[in-house]
Amino acid sequence: MRYLVLSDIHGGSAELSQALSYFDRYHCDYIVLLGDLLNHGPRNKIPDSYEPPKAAQLLNEHSTHIIAVRGNCDSEVDSMMFSFPCNAPYGYLLVPDPQGKDEHGKTKVQRIFLTHGHLHKIDSPDGSGINELRDKLGLRENDIVLSGHTHVAGVFMKPSGLVNINPGSTTIPKGGTKAGFGLILEDRIELHDLDDNLVARYDFVFS
Repeated sequence: MRYLVLSDIHGGSAELSQALSYFDRYHCDYIVLLGDLLNHGPRNKIPDSYEPPKAAQLLNEHSTHIIAVRGNCDSEVDSMMFSFPCNAPYGYLLVPDPQGKDEHGKTKVQRIFLTHGHLHKIDSPDGSGINELRDKLGLRENDIVLSGHTHVAGVFMKPSGLVNINPGSTTIPKGGTKAGFGLILEDRIELHDLDDNLVARYDFVFS
């Protein structure tokens, strides 16, 4: 199973169209949307390609292949534009080890926690209590927290043992990163910019 991961689209239809072209190019089965789909957000400059109805139309064309969580800029009014559910605060993916069952007949998995990034905290200002924050979410070492919100693409190793992976924004990149997308493949996650240059890679730790 392969997934195209998009976040922080903020109504940018031209960039979304380019990002969606990789769905077929990489033979993906589903699209993971990490929130902030249509509204530009009051702190952001309105994108030149800002067309929320067009962006909604492009996503609805893939409605039967979408897994979505809600962002801080997503509203119930926004959700009325879609023919797929998009108001969940979080979700999970379990990616099975492509090597199959181990000697005990168990299939190891990579657990991936899906969230926008504004609700479920995995960091604290002074670095204290991070293991408690992890445990409160039912997570464990080597689990991946796949989130957006910051618009900064990258793989961030946390002291709690969690791995925070952010595909960045398709439309309004920040922190010196480029607009891009993510790919969940059989044994890894890759981050690419919209020109399909590989930005980062994380190999799964199956357990």
